[in-house]
Amino acid sequence: MDENVLDKLKEALQELSTLLDNPAIKTAIQAVPDSIMGPVVEGLKTVLNVIKDALEELKSSLGSVTALEDLLKTINDLLTAAQGLAPGQQGTLETVKTIVKTLQDLPGVADIEQILTLIGQIVTKLEAL
Repeated sequence: MDENVLDKLKEALQELSTLLDNPAIKTAIQAVPDSIMGPVVEGLKTVLNVIKDALEELKSSLGSVTALEDLLKTINDLLTAAQGLAPGQQGTLETVKTIVKTLQDLPGVADIEQILTLIGQIVTKLEAL
């Protein structure tokens, strides 16, 4: 079974955080001219803020998604059954199934908070460079 998207995100963020703590990495970043490294750091901060905003939005609607658990299971079952009846629509069916699976695999608020905290720590490290 593949890890869900948020698990992969958390792993990547933890790896980035660890790298930013490495003195050799800090030294290397500081050795690169600001005209080159500045846009990279600012771009990374922008991406992290976009992710943060998306997670905040997800967190605020998590209760609604949880309430849809039975509906999502039924939709998934329907899509599986429809695969044999609509072979020409495999791509569409798979896309919808992927979205439903992502909604079914959503973590709890505590998991989202851990990722948000990690993003905040990384932004602080980037600003300290």
